[in-house]
Amino acid sequence: MSKINWKVRVKSPQFWIGLIGVILSPVLAYLGLGFEDLTTWDSIANVFQQFFSNPYLIGTVAMAILSFIGVLTDPTTKGIKDSEQAQEYEKPKG
Repeated sequence: MSKINWKVRVKSPQFWIGLIGVILSPVLAYLGLGFEDLTTWDSIANVFQQFFSNPYLIGTVAMAILSFIGVLTDPTTKGIKDSEQAQEYEKPKG
């Protein structure tokens, strides 16, 4: 596995906002829905059901997540890894 300090990244609200956006955007676009359509638990359950029954949509989201991980790479290092300094962080650097 690449040397990315995941324990620090998952503590960042920006990480979760970005990941949720990356997942929901293609799902809602494919289904022709907007966030305003997710007003009941039944509507959310319906989106999940449609998502998991559609291999194309699952593949699209998987590719979007891989692209998101690519965006997360440390641009100051070669390849997909964090710098030695970033790997030692216990929380996001202020």
